[in-house]
Amino acid sequence: MRQPGDGSRIRSQRLVALVVALVSIPFIVGATAPHALRALLPPAIPAVEDPRLPPAEEGTVNAPQDEAGVLRLPAERLDIRVASHAPRTVPEQRVQVADLPPARGERAVPAPALQPHDPGWVARRLEIPALGVDVPVTMAGNAGHEDFPPFDGAYILRSSAQPGRGTNSYLFAHAMPNLFKPLWVAQVGQQVIVTMSDGQQLGYRVTAIVRDIPCPDPTVHKPAGLPPVLANATQCDLQWTMPTASERLTMQTSQGFNRNYGEMVVIAEPDW
Repeated sequence: MRQPGDGSRIRSQRLVALVVALVSIPFIVGATAPHALRALLPPAIPAVEDPRLPPAEEGTVNAPQDEAGVLRLPAERLDIRVASHAPRTVPEQRVQVADLPPARGERAVPAPALQPHDPGWVARRLEIPALGVDVPVTMAGNAGHEDFPPFDGAYILRSSAQPGRGTNSYLFAHAMPNLFKPLWVAQVGQQVIVTMSDGQQLGYRVTAIVRDIPCPDPTVHKPAGLPPVLANATQCDLQWTMPTASERLTMQTSQGFNRNYGEMVVIAEPDW
């Protein structure tokens, strides 16, 4: 049976219980929340050794960790400067070009000794290894040879000079596969070798390719439909047959199957 004053006592007890509960909530949350939040986070980064510290004992790492095993580096170790990691120095490698084999089937040709005053020292063969050109060379014997040379090799213009005389040597041959037709695809830098009557070889390099020297008959026009290499070219004249102040080869051939296609010249200068 409830006694007078029991109601006030019960209300007081409930009030005390409520206060105790409110005070205890922060402690309960503080104890459980970290574990609940950690479950939502990605896996911790595994501890690794810091290469800047001395080796650690077996079973340990040489960097401090927190209770979850996450690596914690002191602030001073996080100041990693790029300048402290200098790039690796690669030893310089030098290649002696002279030790490399000649390219494109070429041959090493030593510097020749020019003989400008020996009429018996004459050219016998002309080769362009990259193009497969290998033809005999002869001085033109008459005007007929110069107007329409034989099909047996390359000829030197009578008013020109033999190779090795320190001036221009003008050679010409038909545009035949076994003669000068490969000059149609000549490229600057290709090697040219002239073998003289005593066996000495003179080395040259192609330095210029000039197409479309005018046809001897200006009233005859080139046919239509020529490939661009023949239709669009730089005009030039007889200057290529003239003497020069230095050693030079000038090789001339037709650009087509007759002179109506015009002519072209390939210039080669000493490779010494």
